[in-house]
Amino acid sequence: MKNASAWLIELFRTRETYTLQRQSVWKENRWLILASFICLILVIVARSWPNYVTPGLYVEDNSHYFNHFYGSTRGLQDILHTPNGYHNILNNLLAFLIAKMDVRLQPAVYLGLATVFAVMAVMILPCTGLLRNKYILFIAPFLLGLSGLNHIFYYITLTYQIYVFVILLICLLFWEPLKTNRANILLFALLSLLVWSGPYSVLVAPFSLCFILFFRGKTAFLTALTVVVVLYTLSVSNNMILLRNLWKPAIHEVWLGTLVAKVFMMGLGGAFTVKKLMLCLGFFLGLLAIFRRDSFYLKIACLLLVLINSSLAALFLSKKYMISLRVLPCYLVIAQFFWLFFLLFTADRLLALRKGLYHGGLVVALLAVLFIYRDDTLHPYKWSFPTMPKLAEFLQLVHDSEQLDLAGQHKGRILQFGHKSFRPVVRVGKTDDPNAAVEQIVMEEQ
Repeated sequence: MKNASAWLIELFRTRETYTLQRQSVWKENRWLILASFICLILVIVARSWPNYVTPGLYVEDNSHYFNHFYGSTRGLQDILHTPNGYHNILNNLLAFLIAKMDVRLQPAVYLGLATVFAVMAVMILPCTGLLRNKYILFIAPFLLGLSGLNHIFYYITLTYQIYVFVILLICLLFWEPLKTNRANILLFALLSLLVWSGPYSVLVAPFSLCFILFFRGKTAFLTALTVVVVLYTLSVSNNMILLRNLWKPAIHEVWLGTLVAKVFMMGLGGAFTVKKLMLCLGFFLGLLAIFRRDSFYLKIACLLLVLINSSLAALFLSKKYMISLRVLPCYLVIAQFFWLFFLLFTADRLLALRKGLYHGGLVVALLAVLFIYRDDTLHPYKWSFPTMPKLAEFLQLVHDSEQLDLAGQHKGRILQFGHKSFRPVVRVGKTDDPNAAVEQIVMEEQ
């Protein structure tokens, strides 16, 4: 115990300053990154074309956002409502503002904003300076965006932005400190808002602890942000947190199996086996041997692995897993996203060991393309979901009903689209008045 404490004290005392020469890397590679960004957007839209030309309202976009905020009848205080037991302020704020627009445009705005935020999250890490090889810099957004973001819902729904915002939050933490106090204060305000926009923001705490232990330069910033995270965590319903799962062997077994088979193997090799576990251990021991003198690599790798395992802890120590007893793609997205970046970062540092290896980045890029193709072929939900072709007709009916001045005629309409548990339901006119003539209209999805 004393030896461990002495080692931690020495590690803290000899911390290196966190510097990535981000500006010089950006200046040298900005056109390459811009080309990657444009190509990524084209690929995202092309592979999911039916969903982009037919915007829909999926999952909780209906109940928590569209239905709840419809008609601009809610006050600004409603951005604090917590239907799932935790705050997601930014999602609610966006839905609150979108509800003031023409109802016919709202699904398209949901989709557009989701795509913007998802692409922003994907592009941040390649802009940090952590990656230097030009081939890897170009392919990184594709691997992170087409496989790391492991469901189409990150691109077309407001609901799934609670995961995107956390990825955005963590990625921004990898940036060097900004040059001016004003810029850092603005960044802190933005990150604090992101903290209050999803339960997985708790990952900031273990990240900050490790970062402060490893590096100088962001200690005060990360300490203050951790305080914000603690305040957010205290606001989460007690029923959402299940620390007793930490002592359940059955949870440990699922946790390990998920980490190995669904994160490290990305779900491509079937269920967990001891052979896969040994393969992963051998891989990490090999990296430790190769990079034993590269302290910067080891520290960043440790940060990424802490994020990966902490995101699974946030799942298995919460009510989310106990409700479904399934590990859904959205529960894995943070772990898979940062695991893929771990592999990119590792490949980048490997190729930097010798000058003659630089063009090996082209091989890495080709392997990434093959992996994306294989991954998307096996998991079509990453790029496709059944569309809602009659939703536009339903929204036109809602719009037409709004023009009838039903409230002035002492009438009302309740309009419903389909019969799914998550479905658009809007009320126009005097639907709460028992003396009003209320008409109920149900439009079938097909």
